[in-house]
Amino acid sequence: MNLEGIMTALVTPMNEQGEIIEDALRQLITFQISKGVQSLLILGGTGEYVQLSTKERKRAIDIAVHETKGRVPVVAGIIEPGLWGSIEISLYAKSAGADAVMLVSPYYVHPSQEGLFEYYRKVDRALGMPLVLYNIPYRTSVNVLPETVEKIVKEVPNVVAIKECTPNIAQVIDLIRRVGDKISVLSGEEFFAVTELILGAKGAIMASANVVPEVWVTMWKLVREKRVDEAVAMNAKYFPFFQAIFRETNPGPLKAAMTMAGLSAGSVSLPLVPPSASTIEAVRKAMQDLGLPNVAPRKEGAGA
Repeated sequence: MNLEGIMTALVTPMNEQGEIIEDALRQLITFQISKGVQSLLILGGTGEYVQLSTKERKRAIDIAVHETKGRVPVVAGIIEPGLWGSIEISLYAKSAGADAVMLVSPYYVHPSQEGLFEYYRKVDRALGMPLVLYNIPYRTSVNVLPETVEKIVKEVPNVVAIKECTPNIAQVIDLIRRVGDKISVLSGEEFFAVTELILGAKGAIMASANVVPEVWVTMWKLVREKRVDEAVAMNAKYFPFFQAIFRETNPGPLKAAMTMAGLSAGSVSLPLVPPSASTIEAVRKAMQDLGLPNVAPRKEGAGA
């Protein structure tokens, strides 16, 4: 399985009871595919996996697979701290027709590098389907080192990609050096993605692509065509927008931005709360400056 290009980390539109708004999720998937993204990540962190019930997680996978209809790969993002929970929901994703699963490195227990290796090997043997590693050390307090990834890739046969979210560019360079010709190294950070694409990453998994998928597809293509100066300029243009939507915990500001852009995103789920008025105003201004659609000047007393 070849995962390259832009994968949108989809939000999960939900109501205040934590139930998925099915029509909104289907419309979002259709919108993303129409803008040329190469694959879709359902659930995951941006999709508020940990706030959803098991029932709603399964519904999200079912809806995504049904609505996508094989037009692009669907990757199910699994944010579980333990082995058996990861295997259970991943097996459901496989049976539902997901093309791959993305598993975050186990958190809370602080495993060793050897423990991480054995974890992914055990999951792989249980699933027998394409597997995407997910390293996000500032969330998990666990850093999957490049040499560990290299060992996993060598000995775990179904690993096809890694979503790398370390802020350490030197680590990314080492990762690409070790495994970039064997699996797809995918950037998971808006602030580093263009740099990492230039360095050799094969794509990016982007939350902001919920609002501007065509921007990320264009920047990825520009780098592939060696038009680096144009990609860098485009990234600089949209950088204030990326900053605005990450002023508070994702996906609160992102869902506000989507609402401003006329995309139904629903509520965030507790313990997340709606973004502050100052963050909403920062998002609004960034979008106005870019001329993004349906963003009108704020009226006195109006919300997002």
